[in-house]
Amino acid sequence: MKLLHARVVVPVLTAVSLLTFACASPPEAEKKAADAAVSAATAAGADKYAPSEFSATTAAVKKAESEMSSKAYKEAKASYAAVKDLAEKAATAAAAGKAAAKAEAEKQIADLEGRWKELQGKAEAAVKKLKADQKAVWDTDAKNVAEALEAAKAAVAADAAAAKAKLASIPAVLDKWGADLAALAAPAKAAKKPAATK
Repeated sequence: MKLLHARVVVPVLTAVSLLTFACASPPEAEKKAADAAVSAATAAGADKYAPSEFSATTAAVKKAESEMSSKAYKEAKASYAAVKDLAEKAATAAAAGKAAAKAEAEKQIADLEGRWKELQGKAEAAVKKLKADQKAVWDTDAKNVAEALEAAKAAVAADAAAAKAKLASIPAVLDKWGADLAALAAPAKAAKKPAATK
């Protein structure tokens, strides 16, 4: 009877031990899936184009890693599933954000090019009134603006945020030249008015 009891108890204890071990093993598959999703979100530019979603993802990663370190594998498994879900949402939001940023950058480029062409026309009309130092500054600014616009056009498809950064200095230059050219044109108009009244 004792032998029969031992034959039943030993396999049952072995099965319980294996079951306990299986439940207590680290959730490696979930961790790999979560890591892959985070990598995809990072590659999609979630840190730039979906910062709040990416921040939530990184917070969830820290929580899951903390649970893994504490050997709270059941909680870690659930946390890695949440990380995967958040990372997938961040990647989707990044794609939408990237498309919106690209459209915005393209519009900004078009607007700045329009303003620039208008100023070039005014500058050509006022070239005789420009002093030598103003002409030299205009030539330098013209070169810089043209290069920045071209660099932004080249960058917009790959990285709209970088394209917008390349455009950042142009509005101030255009504003300055708009004011300078308006000032050059203003005395000519004032001089014509008294001549017309005589």
